[in-house]
Amino acid sequence: MTQPRATDLSLHDAECATLARPIGSGFRYACLPLTSTRLGAVTAWRALDLTLRQITEQIAEPQVARSKLDWWRGALDEALNRQHASHPILHALRAHSRPEQLTALIEPIEARLGAAWLALDYQGFATAADRNAYLAADGGALWQGFAILLDAPAEQHSAFRALGAASQRLDQLQYLGRALARGVFVLPASALAARGLADTDWLRPGDQPALDAVLTAEWDELLAQYRHAHAALAQHTRRPAGFFRALLAQDRARLRLLAPRILRLRAERPELSPFTLLTTAWWANKRPLPREIRL
Repeated sequence: MTQPRATDLSLHDAECATLARPIGSGFRYACLPLTSTRLGAVTAWRALDLTLRQITEQIAEPQVARSKLDWWRGALDEALNRQHASHPILHALRAHSRPEQLTALIEPIEARLGAAWLALDYQGFATAADRNAYLAADGGALWQGFAILLDAPAEQHSAFRALGAASQRLDQLQYLGRALARGVFVLPASALAARGLADTDWLRPGDQPALDAVLTAEWDELLAQYRHAHAALAQHTRRPAGFFRALLAQDRARLRLLAPRILRLRAERPELSPFTLLTTAWWANKRPLPREIRL
């Protein structure tokens, strides 16, 4: 495949950056220590993830969304297996990645596409196992791709996949109110049924102690999952790439933000300020991972 001209690649990179690294975002600040090539690859990978997410979350007409996912499935196959890129994101990803990295990306790309199709056909998660499988194919595949593009040792990849899944679960909890407003119920039906509840109970106004119990249990399970994944990485290294240390520090800051607000997440969406995200990422690049997460 002919490499894009420098001017074309600059335009492709700019398009990816506009989508993946907006001003004020935690991802933008996590990327600060990256070299230009790694920045280009990581940004393109994140732009691909966000593009798939926009298709499943923002396109109201299911048939249009299906057509777009079908197009991306073909375009990704061409880019990875036939060396032909038909989109600026794919041009940038190929230009900034080595052949062996592109080969290694096939697995997380297939998982991420599968998660997108699942989200498009979403009817709720019946069990915790169903939801965990989705999180692994979504956030887990995203972080696995980061690990590949940043040349993290292979023995660390499972820890990064677990951390990506836990981070995605944290996203779901933080933006629970937004999901409920769209009629999306991210917690498994089994967790509700255990307390005599159904998805529609989320939409009832007023205090509901049973739902508070569900949220408290979700928080406890999330925190345990994140701590376990964090400890698994710390066993391999306490100094992963600065990019990862920044993302992990921002997640720890989000956990601390949410801890006293769990029972209000149906109506509130607490956010870290851009300044907090920036300073958190900056300090994380100067320090090793903590041995354990403390709130």
